[in-house]
Amino acid sequence: MDISESPDPQPHGQQQQTPQPVFGPENFQRPPQPSHILDEAMDGRPVPQLDIDSNLLQQFSCLGTTDHEDLIDNFQRLLDNQLSKETARFFLEMSNWNLQTAVCCYLDFCNFQNLPSMKIVSQSRPTGQSQAWRLQNDGTEEWPAGCYLMSPSQTKRLEVPVVRPGESFDIVADIPPSSPAIMWRLCTPNGWYFGEKIWMLPPTIDDTADLAERMAQLRTTASMSPENSPQVNIVIIVKMD
Repeated sequence: MDISESPDPQPHGQQQQTPQPVFGPENFQRPPQPSHILDEAMDGRPVPQLDIDSNLLQQFSCLGTTDHEDLIDNFQRLLDNQLSKETARFFLEMSNWNLQTAVCCYLDFCNFQNLPSMKIVSQSRPTGQSQAWRLQNDGTEEWPAGCYLMSPSQTKRLEVPVVRPGESFDIVADIPPSSPAIMWRLCTPNGWYFGEKIWMLPPTIDDTADLAERMAQLRTTASMSPENSPQVNIVIIVKMD
C-alpha cells in the first residue's frame, strides 16, 4: 500500500467538519478574565519547573469539597502560591472546578506563556522602619503598561512604570514594627506573577530562624486572603533611574 496516497475525497454533498476548540475562555459564559488572557501565548523563555507531588494532588482531589474558595486555596497551595487568586479562579472555572484538570491546563499553558522578567538587584534598610529594593528588568522585552505590585494578603495594588530591558527602579516601604512579614509580587495586567518574590519584613525580624519559620508559615497557609489577614499601611515610592 502506498502511504503517500491522498485520503479519499469527501463524498459528494458532504462537507468536512472542522473540530471545535475545547480549550479557551470563549467556551464559558462567565470567564473571570478577559478573553485575551490566552491570546498572550507565544514562544518564549521556559517557565520555572514546579515540583508538584502527585500524591498530594490526588489527596486534594479526594477531599470531595465543592466549595469554590477552598478549591482556589488548594490550587494556590499546590503551585506554591505562584499564581494569583484571579488566575486560579480562571483555570478552575474553565475546568468545571476540577482541581486536577485545572492544574494540568495551567501547566500546559505556562509552557507557551512569555512573561516579563525581574530580578532584585539590591535591598537595604535606609532607616529602622523602612525597607528599600532596586528592581531591574533583566529580560529582553519591555514590561507592558499596567503591571502592578500586589500581595495576596493585602487589598492595595500599586501600578509600576513601564521598564525597558536593563532599566531599574526603586521601591521604598514604610513598615511598622508590629507588621507581619508580607510577600509582594509583580503582576502583568492580566494577573500573571513574574519576577522574584519581594519580602517586606518589619524591623523586629532579625533572627534567621524566626524569618525562615515565618516564611514557611506564609507558604503553607491555606488562605492568604485579605479577609483573613491584618491590613498593613505600607507606603511605596517608585523612583525611576
